[in-house]
This record gives sequence, structure tokens and C-alpha cells, in this order.
Amino acid sequence: MLRPSLLLPTCVLSIASIAQVMNPMAVPPALDLDTFDLDVDEHVVNFYPGVNTNTYGASAPYLGPTLILHRGEPARVRVNNHLSQVTSMHWHGMRVPGWADGGPPREVLPGDTWFVEFPVNNPASTFWYHPHPDGLTAEQANQGVAGAIVVRDSVEAALDLPRSYGVDDLPVVIQDRRFAPNGNFVFAAYGDSVLVNGTPHPYVECPAQVVRLRLLNGSNARVYQLGFEDARIFHVIAGDGGLLAAPVPTDRLPLSNGERAEVLVDLTGMAGDSLLLMSFGSELPLTVPGSNHPLWESSALNGVDFAVLRIRVTAPTANPVTVIPASLATVAPPDEADAVRTRTKILAGTGMVGMGMFTINGLMFDPAVVNDTMLQGTTEVWEIENISNMAHPMHLHGGSFFILDRDGAPPAAWEAGPKDVVLVDAGASVRIIMRFDDLSDGWPFMYHCHNLMHEDNMMMLQYIVVDPNTGLASIRPEAASIHPVPSDGRFTYRCPFPPEELRITDTTGREVHRQGPLPQRGELTPPLSPGTYIITFSTGARRAITHLVIQ
Repeated sequence: MLRPSLLLPTCVLSIASIAQVMNPMAVPPALDLDTFDLDVDEHVVNFYPGVNTNTYGASAPYLGPTLILHRGEPARVRVNNHLSQVTSMHWHGMRVPGWADGGPPREVLPGDTWFVEFPVNNPASTFWYHPHPDGLTAEQANQGVAGAIVVRDSVEAALDLPRSYGVDDLPVVIQDRRFAPNGNFVFAAYGDSVLVNGTPHPYVECPAQVVRLRLLNGSNARVYQLGFEDARIFHVIAGDGGLLAAPVPTDRLPLSNGERAEVLVDLTGMAGDSLLLMSFGSELPLTVPGSNHPLWESSALNGVDFAVLRIRVTAPTANPVTVIPASLATVAPPDEADAVRTRTKILAGTGMVGMGMFTINGLMFDPAVVNDTMLQGTTEVWEIENISNMAHPMHLHGGSFFILDRDGAPPAAWEAGPKDVVLVDAGASVRIIMRFDDLSDGWPFMYHCHNLMHEDNMMMLQYIVVDPNTGLASIRPEAASIHPVPSDGRFTYRCPFPPEELRITDTTGREVHRQGPLPQRGELTPPLSPGTYIITFSTGARRAITHLVIQ
């Protein structure tokens, strides 16, 4: 069944006109913990004086903390859903198994907690987390549930780069929002107000040295054409999924929905001065959301140049970085000769006021259908051809890919590194290459347009990665059974397959017992105290879950 187009209210208030006073840019706290708690809850925020706005947040009134992860170490997160609707949490860009990805099948019901532990396999870069429930992603992200992830590793640590968080290393989450007359957000494709880290009319104080901005486009639909008012050169050092081979000088950087880029700006000798980060919307092609196309939903920001962030330059720190490094990291894309196949993905549909409806290969999202199957460890080329009238930022879950070419030409130098979002303009064709190393393990990976209005209107399909020795994985986890419930500590179990491992966790997600392999059915008496537990039976390709209550 098709969902209706997202029609938008016409009676809105541009609250940006209420107050033009500059505000210090909020910097989310950076957390480096053994286990993170993300409490998804409702809040009220005063973005403008005297105006209350109902929001959602992740352990914060709006947006959430920056999570610091370390390559080669496990990440552990508890997602606690305090909303009245289902949610989830997707670790955007992270290379994780399907069961940890947090896509639409991984629902966290109201009042429930999802504990997830996954290996950090990505190189140092900037990633992010956001909800991904089917049909509710745009709404919950629009209300403020999102946050940055910073992965660190030894390669990045060996470079002379700014990394004093909040001083010369800053997350910059750019969003446009539209406010209703009562102060609440309007659920819309485009906003009339710019928020940076949730701050309207923001400024930030930076020392007179080389500073690092971790740019993230967290908007629903708008694409930004970023640059500085004085046309100064800055250097891109990383894209979505890792460092580039060398810094790339530029005076413009397009950033589509979900894309990230790390840039170095040299402020040496500028103490007491300031500069303005802009979005040059007048330079966007008419096919790109954010331009002034007559078919798109209207916005005061469409097709115009507008300020994003004022940087006020202060005295340098005691140990400043003052030189842009000449080289960064070894970047090794998969060899196209190793690709086992080429898949063609055709983007079609017509954009209009209300955003229209779009398809991938003529299909729309069906949670019961697996659209593609890959064998673990294989490399594929995808050719994405856009025959619609609008550009689409295409995102693949499950890891990073590399852009081979755009309409047969090499990609721009700043997008030559690992990526997970690629903007495919109307009438254009982009070829990407990706190695599929992580099993979906019973939970499919998504690929979709990261224009959130398109995604929730079902411009999304799903794929699985299977072990060539075990065959296809099921879409959803299977059910196991135990008897009796409640139990005095001794119980019988029945699993739909012979489990290689039994894992028991308590309601906080802490593992309390593990054993295996086991027969398909049997009796167990694990050393557990009275309480409620989750039992997971698993093999490399299958997973079955049930609950245990001990009195």
C-alpha cells in the first residue's frame, strides 16, 4: 500500500525573524565510556527567547552526546525508549553485522531497552546515530534524535591534527527547521531557520591556528553548498568513512543529507577577526533539493546564499597545530577486477510540492521482501542511474563504498575516500564499488535515499549478506521456546536449530551466562538469580530469541 504524499501546512511562522542576536554554538559533550546509555525521550527547548518547542532527544533535550569509539574495541550501547511510539537507533556508516545495524526491523518498543554490543571496525572518521523506524525516521529525526560518533585509531593519532574536542576539533551538525506559530517544529522537507548543533544564529570561538570542523548534514532534505564568505581555501581531510590520502584544498564543498566531511581551516594570525561559513544555495542546480525549483516545497532559504556559522578567532592555544599535513592515510579501494557482478539501480519518480513518490528499480520498501543477496567476502559494483527529476543522496548500510566514477569521469578528489552516501543528480549515473564483509545474520541491511521524506515514503530496499557455506539467512530472528515460565531455575528449551552458542543477558543487557554448543532441545539449570532474562540461541547464520523468568 502506498503511503500518501507528505502534504505540508502553509501557515507557518519564520521564528528566525524574532531574534537575530548571535548565540554561542552548543557543543555536545563527548563521552568515552565502556557502555553508553541513550535515553530517547520528549523535552521542551527554547531555541528562541520565550518560545517553547517540543522536541525529542537522545540523553539530551535536542540531539545527543558525541560518542567516542576506538577501532578494534567493542562498542556497547543501551537504547532506552521513553517515547510513546516505536523507535530504533542506526549507527550510520558503521561497519557492523546486521543484527547490530539498527535498521527498521530492529524495533525498540515504548518502555523497552535495546542493548547492543558491536565491534568497531571502521577507521578514524566521523559517523552519526539516528533513529530508523519504518515510516517514522523523518519525524523522529526532525524532532531532534541524532548525534555524532567519532572513531579514533592509531593512524589518525600519529598525525599532527587538531583533536582537542570543543577547542580546535568541533562537531558541526547543520539542520534546517521550520517552526509553527505555536513554536513547535513543522514536519516539513525544508525549514526557514538554520540550527547548528541545535543553535540558531550561532557563533563559535576558535583559536588562531588550524582548526578541524566535523561537518554533518542532518537536514531532512536540504543539500548545502558550503564555503566561506571571503572565498578562502580550506582543506578536506576526511569524507564519510575515513581519512583521505592527502588534504584536498577547495573553496566549496557540497554536502547532501547524511554526508559528513572533516575540514581543516587555517586561522593562524587572525586573532580578533572573524569569518562566516556560508551555504551558497544560489549555486545549486535546480535539480538539487535546496535550490529554488518551482516544483519544490517553498522555503525562504531555497536558492539563496545564507549564513551557517560565524567563527570568532581568539588567541592560539599553548600547543597549536599550525601546518596542514602533506599526507594523511593509505586509501585502498577494492579492485574493480575483483567484482563478482555489477548491479544496476534505477531511481525513478517525480518530485513536486509534497515531495512526490520515488522508486528503486520500480520497487518500494516491503519489509517482507529481500531485494538482493550478497555472499560474504565478495565485491560488487553498483551502477546507480537517476532518471527522476530530482537528485537523491543514496545511502548503503553495512559499511563503506568507494565512488568509481560519475558519468564516466573520476569523482572529485574530496570524495575519493570511503563513503556511505553519494548524491546522484537527476539524469546522472554513478558507479560505486563495495566489499561485503559482514553477515546480515538474520537482520537485513537497507539501501535508500537519505532524503528522509523520500525514505519514509518507501524509497528504500534491503539486502542480506550470507555465508556461502550456509546459504540464505532468515529476515527476522526465529523463536525459541522454554518451559515452564516462570521457572525455579531449571527449565527445558526447544530451538529450531542446533545452537552453537547460548547467551543469557539481564534486562540491562549485561551478559550473565554463556555456553555451547548445545543440542536442539534439552534441559538447563544456569546459575541465575531470580529475575527476567533474554535467552539468545545462535549459529553463524541463525538466531533465535526467547525470554526467561526465574522466581
